[in-house]
Amino acid sequence: MAKTYKFEQERKFLKAGYFLLDDSGNKVYEAKMLTQPLIGASDFEFVNHLTNKTTSHKVSKTVTTETNELLSTNSKFKFDGKNIWDHLHEKGVRIDTSMSKGKLGMTYSVTLEGKPMATIATSTPNGKSPITVGNFLDVTVEDDENLDLAFLVAFASARTEQTFLS
Repeated sequence: MAKTYKFEQERKFLKAGYFLLDDSGNKVYEAKMLTQPLIGASDFEFVNHLTNKTTSHKVSKTVTTETNELLSTNSKFKFDGKNIWDHLHEKGVRIDTSMSKGKLGMTYSVTLEGKPMATIATSTPNGKSPITVGNFLDVTVEDDENLDLAFLVAFASARTEQTFLS
């Protein structure tokens, strides 16, 4: 049965993390930034509170190139030393991007090995524009078994300026 979670970024200037909240406001998943060096990758701890599984990852600074007015064409970061989009592709993840219907924003249809896995859509908390409020997303997963990968896609979307995901 599909479940929808709210994806948000912590409102901290330094060491900002990301998290998923259920309908009751409980954190079900989070990426905690442990270190943020001036040079090199940051240390993150990814915590799945549903399975009590914690993994550590190195996440580099985001690099965006070839910006064409409002739409960037190449925005990425390294996840454990590998381009995040390549990492997701190697896991079998594919992302189809479209404009959200009836509201300003984007919708990402995510498949895993050709099967629907999640839908990630721009969210507008408190009726504000998604352009002005930052990284708020609705993450709907078909099965919590794939919550780790769905969170990683939302994390990659939030950390990059890649409007059309690959």
